Amino acid sequence: MIATLAEAALRSLVLGGVVWFGLNLFRVRNPHVHMTAWVVVLMASLAMPFVMHWPTLTIDRLPLSVPVPDELWPADISMLETPQPALPIAPGTAVVPQVKSAVSIDWRLLATIGYAGIAGLLLLRLAIGLGLTWRMARAAKPMKGGQLIDADVRVSRDVGGPVTFGSTILVPPQFAGWDAKKRLAVLAHEGAHVANRDFYVLLLASLNRAVFWFSPFSWWQLARLAELAEIISDAEAIEVIDDRWSYAEILLDVATSVKPRPMELAMARASTVRARVERIIAAAAMPVAVGWRKRLWIAAAIVPVMIVSAGMIAYRTPDPAPLAADLGEVPAEHYRPFVNFYAMGPASVFAIFREGDDLYGQLTGQRKLRLTVGNDGTASYAASFGEITFPVDAERRSSELMLRMNGRDMRAARVAEMPTAAADSASLDQYVGWYRMAPNRVLTVRRDGDRLQVQESVQGGAALLAEGADVFSIQGRNLLIFLRDGEAKVSRVLVQNAVFGARLAPRIDAATAQAIEADFARRLAQVPERFREQVPADGGKEMILRGIEDLRHGTPNYDRMSAPLAAKVHRQLGELTATVVALGAVESIFFRGVGPGGYDIYGAQFENGAAEFRLLIDPDGKAGDVLFRPNGNSELGGMVSCAEEASVRGRTGTSPIRIMIYNDMGDDIQVFNLDGDGNHRAQSVVRANMSWASTTTVNNPWMIADKSGRCLEILVPGRQTRFHNVEASSLGARPGRAARRDVPIANGEEMLRHYIDGVGKGQPDYDLMTTEVADLTRQQLPFDQAILARLGTLRAISFRGVTALDSDIYIAQFANGSAEWRIGVRNGTITKIALGPSF
Repeated sequence: MIATLAEAALRSLVLGGVVWFGLNLFRVRNPHVHMTAWVVVLMASLAMPFVMHWPTLTIDRLPLSVPVPDELWPADISMLETPQPALPIAPGTAVVPQVKSAVSIDWRLLATIGYAGIAGLLLLRLAIGLGLTWRMARAAKPMKGGQLIDADVRVSRDVGGPVTFGSTILVPPQFAGWDAKKRLAVLAHEGAHVANRDFYVLLLASLNRAVFWFSPFSWWQLARLAELAEIISDAEAIEVIDDRWSYAEILLDVATSVKPRPMELAMARASTVRARVERIIAAAAMPVAVGWRKRLWIAAAIVPVMIVSAGMIAYRTPDPAPLAADLGEVPAEHYRPFVNFYAMGPASVFAIFREGDDLYGQLTGQRKLRLTVGNDGTASYAASFGEITFPVDAERRSSELMLRMNGRDMRAARVAEMPTAAADSASLDQYVGWYRMAPNRVLTVRRDGDRLQVQESVQGGAALLAEGADVFSIQGRNLLIFLRDGEAKVSRVLVQNAVFGARLAPRIDAATAQAIEADFARRLAQVPERFREQVPADGGKEMILRGIEDLRHGTPNYDRMSAPLAAKVHRQLGELTATVVALGAVESIFFRGVGPGGYDIYGAQFENGAAEFRLLIDPDGKAGDVLFRPNGNSELGGMVSCAEEASVRGRTGTSPIRIMIYNDMGDDIQVFNLDGDGNHRAQSVVRANMSWASTTTVNNPWMIADKSGRCLEILVPGRQTRFHNVEASSLGARPGRAARRDVPIANGEEMLRHYIDGVGKGQPDYDLMTTEVADLTRQQLPFDQAILARLGTLRAISFRGVTALDSDIYIAQFANGSAEWRIGVRNGTITKIALGPSF
């Protein structure tokens, strides 16, 4: 708020300076012209906080290359409200908490309190003056006898001289004893104030001064308008009595007896009467009155200056026309070389695909992001998370790509293309077998007559539809592309999931598949009881503490991790070490509960913030997986209006925090990071009913825009804004408070009951879910179904509140225990769902 008011005051000063320069440049002396000009400036000053940045000059610039967002939670954790990156933890040495060495002072808060205090005193003084003078005007008696002017003239014993309050003229009791010329001069002067509505103009100027009390220009505005009001009223009175010298004597006489209240417009104040008398005596002619038409011309001349002073320059990265032309007008062969799958490692895949007229890229485990074309318009594309370069041969084929992210280059080889021809059903046996989707999951492919069936670790089976050579799909949506080795034998399968991206699964033998399935079954058998009891695994807290300390020194102990976790640590070591170092020393760690995937949930307080850990311990005592979400420090964060964008800047060195944005707008939105120079970085497109998450730092602002790039609101990360629901009805609303104050969604309980019933039977109604919720439900179905089987029959559901993401919180009572559920419903569709402890 302070930044907005300061900027508005500065812009008003610029506008006033231009008007002052113009009046002096053209040697304008008529007080009527000056009065009109400065009233327009006053109106602009009052409106400036609301209209500045509306006039915007948009300048196109080239897209920026920025770092890739962090990976989201793995597919086996169905906590849609809290997706987060993986932070691997390895056992190591103990951690000794450190004592804070400094106290953070929120100077912005202190400045806001100081401003509000002074502004409040000025406004209070203004209100008291209005109240007292209004009471005095009500108590005054209408003047009896014939009046010299057509006005509301009242006699008051509380005034020493003639004053004006609103449209009422108050005169003292001795007014009746004055001579006729003096009475006529007084009433003519005060009547001019009433006719010109000077009281209301000065009231607005006083309000402007109270709001912008820190600006000398606001004080000067009030004094200048009061001076012009008196000059014009003096001229009116002199014209009525036609005696300049007599009026000067009357003015001096009245000035010695008047002691006006704050909100009274007195005829003569001792502080100004000398200058007025000198002006009256020195004037050679009376100022010419200005009609309404001329006043409009004066205002029209100032409006362009006002627009310029209120405007701003904005930069945008336009959607490139060459890409649209390639996809919309050129045959598919022109862009087919780029619409492929590229292996980034043993299991990570970078997929590039087309949706309508847009081109998208997606890394395994991350949200898909729209790609924008580079300068050449053919082989080089700039994505929101980095720069992608396609080396193409003479036939315009791309056998690999180079992805630059986080300051390093990563080469990826093409592993598959989009389907081009129909599959041959006679050779289906070559695809039958087992494929390792994850360290603890197996994808089994079987033949059922002339079709293939696929099943993933304990989940229900699904039929595969032929889409092309070696390419199949599940219900026409999730692609399975079987890859061949040098001997033309099927050796891997690439699975493209709409939410989690593509992943490579190598073919394995029956014995290996059986061992993985047995381990998965063991974990599945343990999860329901652990979830119901909510008891931590032995040694979990110590394992997290040792792992934090190892990462702080950059020396993780890979021997005490599972192979997948060790690979993840090695790949992300630099980023993870930087995050842990930024958080500082551990002060405390505490158990929060057991999640639906069997992960123990811990909260941790660091020197510079807080965090949440989810730990999975393998039977051999190693850390099987660890998930991490930094939660920032005690700073609240907030939502800032787009009008204040120019004053919002990113800050470095603050606490790491994971933010999540859910798009409930019904259309695509974009997310930009605002750096220290106010530049827009890290553009990401978030589809309707989809979520987006990123690890950032407290007070590092993010602009949320519509699909055209127009700013909707600005999110400043903090404790109240870790989870933010973007919807039209809540744009600009206060953070940390749900839009529905403890009122459940009309059909929320009914939808939750239907969801629980479907999951319990192993047959969820996916048609009543968004794509994101449906995919998460499929991934988590074995665990959720096992948990519900252990909890028993559902007996009752009670509503408990509304989350920051506008989901309803319910406690479901079962025959053998209870569980917390969070559900979001819109237009009869489940948009968010979460089971178990969620913080």
